[in-house]
Amino acid sequence: MFHPLQTWSLGPLTVSIELLFLMLSALVAVTVVSFYLNKSGVEDHEAVVDKITLALIIWIVIFKLWPFILQPGLVTDLRNLIYFSGGPWAVPTASTVAFALIVYFYKKLKWTFIVWESLLTAVIVSIIFYHVFVQQFGAMTPLPFGFQLDGGTVHPVNFYYVWFYSLTLLGAMFFFKGTIWYARSVYLIIAMGAIYFLIAPFQV
Repeated sequence: MFHPLQTWSLGPLTVSIELLFLMLSALVAVTVVSFYLNKSGVEDHEAVVDKITLALIIWIVIFKLWPFILQPGLVTDLRNLIYFSGGPWAVPTASTVAFALIVYFYKKLKWTFIVWESLLTAVIVSIIFYHVFVQQFGAMTPLPFGFQLDGGTVHPVNFYYVWFYSLTLLGAMFFFKGTIWYARSVYLIIAMGAIYFLIAPFQV
């Protein structure tokens, strides 16, 4: 498990752990969508995957450049491009833009509803993948376990995400076989919202 601000150098290229695993998580998401649609027998699923890949790339670009949008002065030092990403409202903004693009493609190209189910599943799998490898420090905790930070113990928020989202996937697999066509997607959306509000008090 890695600190999000840690960097890796490959020759002249230096990349932050956070950005590296964001890109790997996007790759995982695309793979899951492709597998899901192929298994479900969706016609021309390669074209669908291409459009979703474009939306994910835009998500990553917005998330990465968000600090420079809020504070343009950071651009004066190019080293900041390595270390800075995310920030206040970065995830909601990037997600809103990516979601709007996918909705546009969904309506224009008349995709089947199974695309949403595959996308929700892929998002959850990629979230689990990311948080398995990247630490996310939460608020101070009185509990005897957690990450050590500045002489105190903080909530290991990434562990919470891995645990709850893994349970969510298991629930989708075992409790929604043979149900009405939209039941699994509704369940995943409700579960994601519930997890966000459940973990929010432990974040900083």
